[in-house]
Amino acid sequence: MAINPGYFIRETISSFRRNWVMSLVAVSIIYISLLLVGAFFLTSSVLNTIVSSFEAKVSVQVFVKDGAVPADVEALQANIQKIPNVKSIAYVTKDQALARFKERTKNSPQLVEQLRGNPLPASVEVALVDPRQVQTVVNAIVKDPLLAKVVKNPANPTQSDIRYGQNVVDNLFKATGVIRIFAAAFLILLLLVSLVLIGNTIRLAIFARRREIGIMRLVGASNWFIRTPFLLEGVLQSLVGSILAILTLLAAQAVIVPWLQDNLKFLPVTIAGATFAQLAGLLVLSGVLIGLLGSGTAVRRYLKV
Repeated sequence: MAINPGYFIRETISSFRRNWVMSLVAVSIIYISLLLVGAFFLTSSVLNTIVSSFEAKVSVQVFVKDGAVPADVEALQANIQKIPNVKSIAYVTKDQALARFKERTKNSPQLVEQLRGNPLPASVEVALVDPRQVQTVVNAIVKDPLLAKVVKNPANPTQSDIRYGQNVVDNLFKATGVIRIFAAAFLILLLLVSLVLIGNTIRLAIFARRREIGIMRLVGASNWFIRTPFLLEGVLQSLVGSILAILTLLAAQAVIVPWLQDNLKFLPVTIAGATFAQLAGLLVLSGVLIGLLGSGTAVRRYLKV
């Protein structure tokens, strides 16, 4: 039997309309599933940007006690510079530390007014190549014998004389990891429900057209000629759901991202256009695969041709 693409399209749309209730349910579940997938994808992208921003700010600060010999401080800096994973070193004087404090607290001038003199210590700031390896750098600094001549508390320098932000980044990674695990489990459940609903919709379509299918068998229609409209119906349902999900995410991004940028100016909340384009392609591809898998399973199970 000759292949007529127009026939397949007409039959797909006709079946979609005849079983519009089940089709609507299937489209709705696919829409919700892919919408959550897209929201999870965009949220992960924003979280990765925020985490990377925090990572870039992770550094090691070694506070220098007042009266430390400059030669000892310089020798310690030279030793730190030799430690693997150290990118650069900067010495911050007491005056520079006070100026930074005033800049950070410019909205609360009473804090500066309460200071007597300059209680802030000088410090050695260590920038890292890989912020995740900050603990290794700290351990190497603690082992340096010159540290005892530079800091106030050489017996336990990490208590008050060395500051680093590894715990903040670690906790952030742990939190995002747990969220991703629960989100992935929930999404898998929704995708399974989508497959079942698509399968049931195709099953009803096959039942409604059982006489027509019998006639096509008698006149010699091939298996693929009979199966193709049902496969396309599943794909159509998934495509409608994926397109609706993309449009919803696009509208949500246009509203939510500017609001977050205005209210959370200290966080880099951005979504690149390339990221959203990748997401749109992923959702459309996922929709097609879900439709083919759901309808294909139903056709093999209920359509014995």
